[in-house]
Amino acid sequence: MSRSWQRGRTLLRNVKNVLVLMAVLAMAALAARQAGWLAPESGTFTAIDGDSLRKGAQEFRLHAIDAPELHQTCTSSAGRDYPCGREARDALRKLVKNKPLDCRIIETDRYGRLVAQCRAETLDINGELVRLGWAIAYRQHGRDYVDEEAEAKEARHGIWQGAFDIPEAWRRTHRDSLVRGGLSGESPPD
Repeated sequence: MSRSWQRGRTLLRNVKNVLVLMAVLAMAALAARQAGWLAPESGTFTAIDGDSLRKGAQEFRLHAIDAPELHQTCTSSAGRDYPCGREARDALRKLVKNKPLDCRIIETDRYGRLVAQCRAETLDINGELVRLGWAIAYRQHGRDYVDEEAEAKEARHGIWQGAFDIPEAWRRTHRDSLVRGGLSGESPPD
């Protein structure tokens, strides 16, 4: 074998080892995050919509809940349309306004947002938003808030007062206009 071929083979082996090490470290960091071993993200946050927060340039998606999209409308018990997406955002704004939060990061979603369970002292923000009826339990991402949803539904709180499209179904129906920017130029929600 030639020396250059051996050097190339050694280099390839070293690159492979570095890539394996990086993958192992990434998996370890993800496992530590999901186990709650990493310190929570703390501070004041701003509500972007009914299930998303922002701190600085970083966006956070609230874990295991799904709120009406910002431009989504629902129907009240009186049969009138109302901006339930904006009301969901306003409910979240009220819950987080001027309160320091501790957000335990669970994962990163496909849009680069940190998925988190957030608390203001002992109040679980995710669960409270569902209990108030401004979000539903997002079962495909966790069953954490199924009881809170049943409570809101029974009491006819928030969106449960009348009729509404499940946010995921609403997004599917409106995906094309969201991608084209037909609804204020925002990127597709999740």
